[in-house]
Amino acid sequence: MEEAVAARSCGSHRRRLGRPLAALLALSLAAAPGAFASGHLPGFPIPPRSFPDYAACKAFLEQTARDDRAQAEAQPRETEPGVTRQMLVISDGVTESGREQAAYRAQIGAQFRRRDETRAAIVTTFSYDENSYRCQGGQLSGESGARGYYQPGYEPIPTPQR
Repeated sequence: MEEAVAARSCGSHRRRLGRPLAALLALSLAAAPGAFASGHLPGFPIPPRSFPDYAACKAFLEQTARDDRAQAEAQPRETEPGVTRQMLVISDGVTESGREQAAYRAQIGAQFRRRDETRAAIVTTFSYDENSYRCQGGQLSGESGARGYYQPGYEPIPTPQR
């Protein structure tokens, strides 16, 4: 209710400032079309799951880690001339932090590298899915379905050796 009152009382100011503010915003967005940023969207809690004991819960984490590592590609593969793609798994593996406490977190995603001749650079991008799991005794909890990406990285194109 208070917001509606405030909006009515400053309506004339909003009409006077609205057009210049909109023009400034449009200009700033148009001036930076190549601006990128890293981002992360949170996932969702997984349904809690019970195991007979801590050892069984930890074994589940270890199997999940093995399954994730199996997705990793040892070498990039060319998808088109000047562009490579490689599946990466970024994780510290299963870690224990106390009595009957273990955790596993992994980012799994595709890294693309492409030549940008106009910048004389190789541009690297990486977007990922992230999962994190925790065992407290025989109880499994965690989060699944988080997504993110990193800012593009640039490195000089290597000059051929003669």
